[in-house]
Amino acid sequence: MTRNIRRILAVALALVLGLATASQAGAGTASQAGTASQAGTAAKPKQPNIIFFLVDDMSADLLPYMDTVRSLAEDGTTFSDYYVSNSLCCPSRASMFTGQFPHNTGVATNQGSDGGGYQAFEPHESRTYAVSLDQAGYRTGYLGKYINEYLVPADYKVPPGWDEWHVAAGGGYSEFKYQLTRYVKEAGDGKPIDPSGGKYLVDELGQRAVDFIARSREYAPDRPFFLQVSPFAPHSRIGAQPGDKEPRFPPARRDRPKTQWPAGEFPHGDCGGPDCTSIDVAALPAVNEDTTDKPSWVRREPLGAPIMKELRKDFRDRIRMVQSVDDMVERVLATLTDAEKRNTYVVFTSDNGFHLGQHRLVRGKSTAYDHDVRVPLLVKRPAAGRHGNLSTSAIAQNVDLFATFLDMAGVDAATRDGRDGRSLLPIIQGHKVKDWRKAALIEHVKPDPGAPGEPDPDADTLQAGNSQPPSYAAIRTAGDLYVEYEGDPRPEYYDTVADPAQESNDPDNARTAGLGQALDGLVSCGKPGALDCWSAARAS
Repeated sequence: MTRNIRRILAVALALVLGLATASQAGAGTASQAGTASQAGTAAKPKQPNIIFFLVDDMSADLLPYMDTVRSLAEDGTTFSDYYVSNSLCCPSRASMFTGQFPHNTGVATNQGSDGGGYQAFEPHESRTYAVSLDQAGYRTGYLGKYINEYLVPADYKVPPGWDEWHVAAGGGYSEFKYQLTRYVKEAGDGKPIDPSGGKYLVDELGQRAVDFIARSREYAPDRPFFLQVSPFAPHSRIGAQPGDKEPRFPPARRDRPKTQWPAGEFPHGDCGGPDCTSIDVAALPAVNEDTTDKPSWVRREPLGAPIMKELRKDFRDRIRMVQSVDDMVERVLATLTDAEKRNTYVVFTSDNGFHLGQHRLVRGKSTAYDHDVRVPLLVKRPAAGRHGNLSTSAIAQNVDLFATFLDMAGVDAATRDGRDGRSLLPIIQGHKVKDWRKAALIEHVKPDPGAPGEPDPDADTLQAGNSQPPSYAAIRTAGDLYVEYEGDPRPEYYDTVADPAQESNDPDNARTAGLGQALDGLVSCGKPGALDCWSAARAS
């Protein structure tokens, strides 16, 4: 499907394939949205290929503008209630790699001097899914953003389990002025570091992904592959200031306003179909809502016209950024042969969401609100075993990805189920799963703004005052959001069925007592003497 035709279909498809929950199935089940192919009797391939696209800071409100990514729902599974364990890059990625919550990984923030970053994550590198998949016979490759503060000296360290290693050695957030490692185990040509040459990073990662697949055919024709592609987009550029030549959210130049590509078709930039000027961040739920009922750290005056003008531009640039991500996904999938399509899972998600003006919070993440913690998760099943379009409201978390990848690879249950999450594969395949989790746990440790180390990639000076939440623990069920903040005796509570945008805080609701007890069981789960996390999530 050509890019131009896809743009025409974008808005219509968004209505069908978005993350709306009204048509979702009950928790722990998958509902069929298309014509099933249940009659097939072909056995599931023993070891399918797996392609994992992990983007950075992509909120669910960007998904309607990504037609290729949304098409993964065709003969695939859409998770409407997928939550990250922590809406901050490093802790969230650590949960994915290990299948454990932040309080069990010990990765609390993005900086090593503040209980996080690569310093906290490095001890876990021998127990990531890469190691397990390597041991299961997979040829593995990692591309893009890894873990905050991972250093890349001349003789850089390639973590265990990876046969190819193409990660940013600096400048990745800029999208243009970066360096990338180039390690290919079988090539035997050392560990070079390549300059960007001015090429947009998402495009370069797409090319390297295509090259990885080609090399896998050459070097390991009888082995499955696992490919993880992790662009920095649509994360903001570190150090961006008003008046800079490059925008805070830097899209590819071809997608920007007043370009001649393609053929001057998008004079205001490429927003995936709609004209960019018709898209207004103010139309998103809860933007600039009255915050007098919110906890004290949230309450503030309405956002003024200058700030809203800036956020409007930011939202459009973020949409333009994900156009390149969408094109990259299309390019990588197009390189698969028919035989590979019959035997490949494609997984797409984000490490956390992002807010732009919701609840008068300017721009950032780290909150327990849905726009920061509830992100897209779409899984395309192999063509050989497809069962139509499935959607599920089963509560899933990023701690489940470890077990899911191992389950896809056929790794034994004792290994894959020894962590805090469980495999999503039965749900992906349309099976009913009994006794599934009832609640998601969300954790946050407030970063120390004075901690030494690399600049905070999420620092923002657009609005004076404290926009970072205190440390908190939260629980998200099918119908509730309950948050306990450090130093605040009153919880925050929302009935998410009646109030999906979380605009009306009801801390005295009768539900809070039971949710507080459930949270108590989750915040210590997995620790010595405490309940394991899977049992705690089901008991909530």
